[in-house]
Amino acid sequence: MYKAKVYWERLNLIRKEKFDLILPGAMRDNGIDMWIHAIREGNFDPLAVDLGGDIGYFIFTDRGQERIERAVLGGDEGILEQLDVYDILGDANDLKKFVDERNPKKIAVNKSENLAVADGISYTEYLKLVKILGDDHKEKLVSAEQVITDFRTKRVMSEIVEYGKLCQTTQMLIERALSYEVIKPGATTLEDIGWWMEDQLLSIGLKPTFELNIPYVIHSATSEKEEHRLKEYVIQKGDLMQYDFGIDFMNLGTDMKRIVYVLRDGEKEVPKGIQHGWDQALKARKIIRKNIKVGRTAGETLTAIGNALEEAGFKYVHLDVDPMISRLPSLEPDGEERTGVTIDCHCVGNTGNSEVASGPSIAGFRQDRAHLLIKPRNIFAFEFIAVTPVPDWGGRKIRFNIEDNAIVTELGVEWLYPPNKKIMLIH
Repeated sequence: MYKAKVYWERLNLIRKEKFDLILPGAMRDNGIDMWIHAIREGNFDPLAVDLGGDIGYFIFTDRGQERIERAVLGGDEGILEQLDVYDILGDANDLKKFVDERNPKKIAVNKSENLAVADGISYTEYLKLVKILGDDHKEKLVSAEQVITDFRTKRVMSEIVEYGKLCQTTQMLIERALSYEVIKPGATTLEDIGWWMEDQLLSIGLKPTFELNIPYVIHSATSEKEEHRLKEYVIQKGDLMQYDFGIDFMNLGTDMKRIVYVLRDGEKEVPKGIQHGWDQALKARKIIRKNIKVGRTAGETLTAIGNALEEAGFKYVHLDVDPMISRLPSLEPDGEERTGVTIDCHCVGNTGNSEVASGPSIAGFRQDRAHLLIKPRNIFAFEFIAVTPVPDWGGRKIRFNIEDNAIVTELGVEWLYPPNKKIMLIH
């Protein structure tokens, strides 16, 4: 069988399962009896792949039956018929009549102030929709933000299986990129690694979450801090590097980090001070993992994690602003002997980009997601920063940003693949 057909069938299985098993709860839990998702031709919508089309009114109606009625008015019938997931395919000009016949009490529309994935309708298209529906229905229109959040974040098994495969591919590639296969100390630049990764993805038909993402140096025994993020920087012995990478494929996206140390002449392992910082980070990860559970909001979870870290002898650092776009926790000596930990367990799944993904995010600077409840089968990026003083460095600190993808079930946090346990080495 053709590979393209296999992937198409897998993606459509996910779509069918989501419509059958997730959609009813997503609508009923939020008091919505009709969801209209309007997609204008040429104006790509974030849910186009989820729904299986890029033009038309995608209408889901709760008519009191076990199964939600599914209709597309004004869609590409040739494509939609192949999917075999819609009950009704019709003309966009019948929208008013269609809605009148069903007379819903509340109509969710793909407009949102907070969530990009739920805000695909343009201003002009929204005004057109209001005009078509008329005075009888315009007061019923609400944001589909919560319906879309639940629809996307509640995962079916076929979706989890495919995501696990994509995670394994990401892990394999990122660990190869940070190995002697690619890195030759004194010759390889940071940009070289980025282009190597782009070539690997191109050869297997995948694309990165972020174009030409390159590693950067966390600490170096020989070079200056100002050089550590320059694309032309030549990797040296004694460099400690981090790579943040993700892959988008089949309406799924990953986001993970790996860390590598380039051994100096005579070294056989990571220097003790760096290893101590790493060990502290892994201890913090165990505490964080124990405190992420189904049934609490992201905000409540963050409070529980902070309290647990403090009780275990860590310093919980609450950040109100994203450290990656403002200022990372300082590495300068400040008399603090504890490891400082800040949390960013953010939503991922359909995309590796946390800023546009839907779902709860456990981070002080993601307050727009703090109210969301953590529900079973929620996929997220298990990410945090641990900053540890190194005695041999006069109290100066080493910072590790650790990130892997995981899923929350009724049992707690479960790994989708083996998480990062060690600093990789290049001899």
